[in-house]
Amino acid sequence: MTLKELRFLKKAIIGLVAGMLIGSAGMAAAATTQTVQAVFAKFTLSVDGQKQTLKNDPLVYRGTTYLPVREVAEMTGYGLEYDNTKKSIDLKTKGDEVSVGITDEINLNEFISTKVLVADYDVDVSAESGKIRDVTYKKNDNIIVYSMPGTLVDGIYNSVDGLHKAAVKDGAIYLSKEAVSFLGISI
Repeated sequence: MTLKELRFLKKAIIGLVAGMLIGSAGMAAAATTQTVQAVFAKFTLSVDGQKQTLKNDPLVYRGTTYLPVREVAEMTGYGLEYDNTKKSIDLKTKGDEVSVGITDEINLNEFISTKVLVADYDVDVSAESGKIRDVTYKKNDNIIVYSMPGTLVDGIYNSVDGLHKAAVKDGAIYLSKEAVSFLGISI
């Protein structure tokens, strides 16, 4: 065998080994993933007899219906914490997020009314209807969402992400000065 043939053989063996390593890595990854066939389905969902509309259709797989957990949590009055690194979902009762019955202690000097935010600072406010509703405050690209009872109950509420506070007193909603600052408004 000539020197030229040995070099070619050496390169061929290296290429073959590299190809086998790459191929086996793909097969190992394929062995750890699972493919399923599921179908989207339209369902009527009710909470305490009140019809709710899902933004995302449920999946049906092998006779089991899978609902979007964040939407269901919000509809039923639960907060949701999701941790991708731990692969965990934690549902928390709104009792952990809402302080009701302490409205006499609410210092409204620490809050700005929704009415003032809309009239004087052009904040967009929208609310969904339902037993539990999302109230969304938007100014430019800054957004804060609160889940509140459809019939407002006096108390202190945390935003969905848990970072901002709002107060409800006598049927009016007030945002904390910190939340107003997050929206980009200097007061």
